[in-house]
Amino acid sequence: MTHGQFHQILGSIDELSPEQMQQLRHELDCRLAVTGGQVHSPLTEAELADQEAQRRLLAAGIISEIKPSRRVPSETDQFAPIAIQGEPLSETIIRERR
Repeated sequence: MTHGQFHQILGSIDELSPEQMQQLRHELDCRLAVTGGQVHSPLTEAELADQEAQRRLLAAGIISEIKPSRRVPSETDQFAPIAIQGEPLSETIIRERR
């Protein structure tokens, strides 16, 4: 994008309604949260459908914010089990329940 195109976009923001500005802010926040500020691939159809559904719910007042699509693994997705000595914990639990 050229410098002129960027300034044209910034100028067009003044023509937006407050609701449209809020939607634009949410969209930018979501994209930055997903990418960590880095360039990323376009949203998939499922992600676009989810975002559209969230926009409709926001407009209807059912939700208060649009959540970003989960493209980056969360802390729970990076879970690593702890190794223990002896029999597996599941077997210990089953044995003690009997």
